[in-house]
Amino acid sequence: MSRWLRSLHAQLFLWAVLPVTFVIIALAFTGVYAHQQAMRDFVAERDLALARLTARIVEDGLAHGLVGIDGNGLNTWMSQMVGDQAGIVMVVDGEGVVLIHPDRLQVGVDLQADPGVMMARASHEGAVVVTGDDGELMMVAYAPIAGTDWVVLVWEPVEDLVGPILRFSSLAPIVAVGAGIVSLLVLTFGWLTIVRPLQRLAQATEQVSWGDYSAIRRPTGGVQEVQDLHLALTEMVERIQGYEAGMQDYLSAATQGQEAERARLAQELHDGPVQDLIVLGQQAEMARRLVEQDETGRARALLEEIRRAELETVDGLRRIIGALRPVYLEDLGFLPALEMLARQTAERTSAQVELEKEGALRRFAPEVELAAYRIAQEALHNAVQHAQAEHIAVRVGCDAEGLTLSIVDDGVSFELPPRPDLLTRSGHFGLLGMRERATRLGGTLRVDTAPGAGTRITARLPDRAPAT
Repeated sequence: MSRWLRSLHAQLFLWAVLPVTFVIIALAFTGVYAHQQAMRDFVAERDLALARLTARIVEDGLAHGLVGIDGNGLNTWMSQMVGDQAGIVMVVDGEGVVLIHPDRLQVGVDLQADPGVMMARASHEGAVVVTGDDGELMMVAYAPIAGTDWVVLVWEPVEDLVGPILRFSSLAPIVAVGAGIVSLLVLTFGWLTIVRPLQRLAQATEQVSWGDYSAIRRPTGGVQEVQDLHLALTEMVERIQGYEAGMQDYLSAATQGQEAERARLAQELHDGPVQDLIVLGQQAEMARRLVEQDETGRARALLEEIRRAELETVDGLRRIIGALRPVYLEDLGFLPALEMLARQTAERTSAQVELEKEGALRRFAPEVELAAYRIAQEALHNAVQHAQAEHIAVRVGCDAEGLTLSIVDDGVSFELPPRPDLLTRSGHFGLLGMRERATRLGGTLRVDTAPGAGTRITARLPDRAPAT
């Protein structure tokens, strides 16, 4: 139950619907009160008209001698002329003594201290609400009888003027105050459980945008939905932190890899082409001396040897340059460069590499072709060096939207982390690098791997890089 009360829809009901309901109730009671006042005014006019009519009837009885000045014959005359009417119709004399009353036991009773009689004796005619001896509210209409000090009074209980539902109008102020208090409490509760927690959450996210990740871990409270949102944002920030840490590890590994590659290339250039050039220089000096000594035969043989060494050195330099920048990619395009990469991988290893083309391929933007080539290069390297695959299939195809590259091997699989930012923690820097190349161009990289099923890497790259 408490969980339901803390839910957002319950809070919205308490915060919005309930106050409106109380306002409607208050307005309804206001209408009821106004209607009751209208009914009282209507009954007051009706009873006042009845009092006037009764006064005129008594005056006629006095004028025709049917009613004595002492009230004799008044009861008979009244019963014949007035009959049954709403309320209690009575006549009192100038001293407040009852001359006629529906209840004969009340005839002769002194009512001069009655509030209604006192009002009737004090003013000419009218209608007023007074409180009787028993505390009941009574509507009293009164009119004088000309030529006498008598007064006709029409008594009617206020409670009988309106229907039962309208009698509760006296509760309208209480209901209005109660509605206001409840609405205020509900609004305060809604502020504390919805608005204020959302403000805290907004402030925390703003601090996170400035690098204060600890701000999102501070409790915000609120309804269950706000707490769920807070939890989701906390998990998202943790993923961002993990991604940043992974990127730092990746950049560190990439920097170390670059330095190691530079050292390897420097060592390879020093031990290979540089030493070959030194030897070529020495051989060229020997050939010059042989020519000076007219030993042309030995000089010719030495020059031939120098030429073969020079060609081998050029091939070595081309191989090193090709590792730094694929020449085939720039000159011939992605497909010839990919064919050369697959052929070189098959020549260097015992793995069987097959290239499968789907449809006619076309040229793409240079950055797209380079990213696809590097992804294929890294995937082939992983399949040979880490997965120890025996069969590798490279599939490439294109459509109107972009390029699709897939590398499938039958090697040793691995456990894929649940989130990309965890790739660096498990040592898969190459996978993270491939993913970064694809996503930087607006593409995607998917890795499918399972024990005993090998690995499939699928890159989907757009036709060209998005505009920045």
